[in-house]
Amino acid sequence: MQGSAASHFLEDFRLALKRKGFGNLMRDIFLHPGNQAIALYRIYRMLYLKGHVNLAFLGYRLNYFLCGVEIHPDAEIGPDFHLDHPIGVLIGRRTRIGRGVRIYSHVAVGAVGLPEENPFMDVRDYVQIYHGAMVGGSCTIGEYAQIGLNAVVWNQDIPPYAVVVGNPGRVIKIAGKRVNPDDYRDYKYDPSDYKGPIPGHDPNRVERSMDWTDPGSYGGRT
Repeated sequence: MQGSAASHFLEDFRLALKRKGFGNLMRDIFLHPGNQAIALYRIYRMLYLKGHVNLAFLGYRLNYFLCGVEIHPDAEIGPDFHLDHPIGVLIGRRTRIGRGVRIYSHVAVGAVGLPEENPFMDVRDYVQIYHGAMVGGSCTIGEYAQIGLNAVVWNQDIPPYAVVVGNPGRVIKIAGKRVNPDDYRDYKYDPSDYKGPIPGHDPNRVERSMDWTDPGSYGGRT
């Protein structure tokens, strides 16, 4: 775990340097609060994994003070993570976030429950969670899912490639194809539902948003 935390930090830097060049990267580090919040989290996450809990929580509070972002040191966040307009973002304990996830402002993500209940939140690769959304409880958000503005997902697994809207959250599309939300009300995440990257997605390039309107070969119950 300690090695993975350090490698995520280095991979963040490598990808940003490749995409933006040195000059633009330095600008973003000094002027973009989302990048600052992620870099600070990477540092106190490493401290947390090495057992320096008090120092890690000091970094956690400093992140909130400087950037307006709360990322618990117990949260495990993969590489190529993006915080766009990060004010008011909360990522709680017992949360796993995969590769290439993008989160926007005033979003709350995290497991909810007492420690003895062992709650756990799993946000898988390349998920996008838009402004004002709340994703809580114990659940899995499938790869490439999009959680819409102000949507609420509570103890509800979401399939890969889904678009979710509303409160409570309803799955309205899978891979760009409209579906009946009732068919996914009691959905339980199944790894076999993930068929691989969306067509044309280049993980080495930053997309402002990802939209897959062609269902292609991706499955989904209709």
